[in-house]
Order: sequence, then C-alpha cells, then structure tokens
Amino acid sequence: MKHILRYLLCGMAMGAADVVPGVSGGTIAFITGIYQPLLDAIQSVDRNFFRLLFQGHVLPALRRIPWAFLLPLATGIGCSIFSLARLVLYLLHSYPVVIWAFFFGLIAASIVLLFRNLGRRGGKEGASLAAGVLFAWCLSGAEAVSMSQTPLMLFAAGFIAICAMILPGISGAFILVLLGQYQYVLSAVASLNLPILAIFALGCLCGLLIFARVLNTCLRRWHDATLALLIGIMAGSLRTVWPWKDGSMPALPPSDMPEILVALLCCAAGLCLPLLVSALPRPPRPEAR
Repeated sequence: MKHILRYLLCGMAMGAADVVPGVSGGTIAFITGIYQPLLDAIQSVDRNFFRLLFQGHVLPALRRIPWAFLLPLATGIGCSIFSLARLVLYLLHSYPVVIWAFFFGLIAASIVLLFRNLGRRGGKEGASLAAGVLFAWCLSGAEAVSMSQTPLMLFAAGFIAICAMILPGISGAFILVLLGQYQYVLSAVASLNLPILAIFALGCLCGLLIFARVLNTCLRRWHDATLALLIGIMAGSLRTVWPWKDGSMPALPPSDMPEILVALLCCAAGLCLPLLVSALPRPPRPEAR
C-alpha cells in the first residue's frame, strides 16, 4: 500500500511539472528513482502483448503489464494535470521568480545526483555531455512556430511532446509552446474537450511506446554515454528555468535584495528536495504478474 501511495505522489509531481513550460516530468521521475522502472513498464507493451491481445487472450496480455506501478502513477499524473494545472500556472504567472528559482535548484541538484551515477567519464561521455548541453541550450532559445490545429498536427504535437516529457531536462509543455499548440491543448484540458484530447492522447501513446523503447535500449547498451547526454540536456535546460531573463537570454538579478533573498531560499529548497528524496528507501522494482 505504501508503494502505491508513493507512485501516486510521484505521478502527481510529474503531472504538475509537465504543465510548466520549462520543467520535465522525466526530471521528477529521475529524482524519485522511478525512471528506469517507468521505461521498463512502458516497454512491457510489446509485440507479445499485442499478439496475445489480437488472439483473444486478453487476460494473459494484461498480466504482462505492471499495473500496480502504472495505474497509481498514471492516476497521479492525470489528477495533477486536471486539478493542479490552473494552480501551477497561476503561481507561475503571479510569482514567476519564486517558482523558477525553486525549479532551478531542483534541476541543479538532480544533475549532481545523476553525475554521481555516471560510471565512466571519458571522451565519449564528455562529448555526449557537451552535445546534450548544446542541444538543450539551443532548443530553449528557439522561437515558436505557427502550426494549424488540424487533427494531424495535433497528433504530431502529442507524439513529439511526449518524447520530450520522458526526457529529463526537456519540457513537453515547452515543446508544445514551440509548436504553437500549448494554449490550444491547455484550453482543451480545462474545458474537457474530449475529441481534441483523444487525438492528442493517441499521439502521446504512439510516441511513448516508440521512444521509450529507443531510450531504454540506449540506456542498456550505452548506459554512461546516454546518461551523460541526459545530464547535458538537463544542464542546458537551466537556461529555461533561470528566474531572471532578458527576452530568451538569462540576465543578472535586479538590485531588489528582498527578491534575491526569496529566490535564494526557494532555490535552496529546490536543491534540498532531490537530496532528501534520494535518501529515502527505494521501493522494489515493479514487475508484471
């Protein structure tokens, strides 16, 4: 029961992060220690699952999936997106420096924790790290494009955004902003526009099943190089969550000392949270029945 509650809370944290343009739910999954189990759980929906399903063996197919892990996690994500989205966006609009400072500390501490897990630190890993930083830095400074809200474009947006959502450091919400679909999808969530949400969810599902398999394969075959790339992406994404900006570029803090002190306190809270979570005992890896 306690593990189910943990997965539910992790899902709520991931959902709250995913609605913020600049923060990745994948980062939260890394912090809470469920990232690899999440990729494994997604990968359990494989060709054998569909073979059994299409042959009419529904129960054997469903038993391949770790529902005790995925159901509370998905429930937490869904509840958070539909209930906390407005609160998170309100705080982001009303207290941007406070929220961005907290997320800056959160991601910075996550980078330190991930770097500890890096085994080899040679030239290949250094190149992967630099490539990740450059990719995320350039992506976070990109300008939004104008895309029509057709079913095909909405499906494509869901496909691309979900790939970003499971990558630590790349915000799926920010990708939607770049694709010009963020307000459209968020309005559909707020108004429960089911046809729009269904098309978007279908794109997310297809992207999730394909990209999670690719990422999991990379982590298993080239663990250190892939991990270094993910660390670099997270480091480059710090540009997006820097509390003070001049356009899309980071800027120096203002001379307002109370604002700087509050930002430092929130940043410190963000730094401490992953360290505290990493010290908690981890639940056993979920397995399908």
